[in-house]
Amino acid sequence: MNRNGKSGRIVFFVALAAAVLYLCVRLFSVDDESRIRKVVYSGVVGFEREDIFRCASIISDNYSDQYGNSKASFIGIIKDLFSDYSDLRVEIKQLQINVEKEGSGADVGFVCYFKKTGEKQIYYDKGKLKIIFRKEAGHWKIFSVDYSGSKDILFIQSVA
Repeated sequence: MNRNGKSGRIVFFVALAAAVLYLCVRLFSVDDESRIRKVVYSGVVGFEREDIFRCASIISDNYSDQYGNSKASFIGIIKDLFSDYSDLRVEIKQLQINVEKEGSGADVGFVCYFKKTGEKQIYYDKGKLKIIFRKEAGHWKIFSVDYSGSKDILFIQSVA
């Protein structure tokens, strides 16, 4: 084997080792705050796509809120929203995450745009959610949600 072939292999293996090291650092450096952020945005995507299975997958089996909802009744509320409203769009305006070992939380300020079924008028709701997360089987899940914010659903004036 000549010298050029040997140095080519060394360069290849050094580049391969650097790539593997980079991927390992990226994979293992994801912190709990980033994981919770992913759950929030996964919920937004599931809500906008009206994907009940995606929404259900991020909710804890032990879900319980101040309104007496369990996971099943909370998913029922989401299904009712999907049947009553269409063209759902959510803009996250503020997201503050507090990571703790037992139960982490997120304060989410948002604006949701939607149409009532059978109507063309676009409505919007400015609201806030306080979400409590629990880690289950290594994954963060929504344990409780408290809605506060606008009690009025407003519509966007269209200009003709």
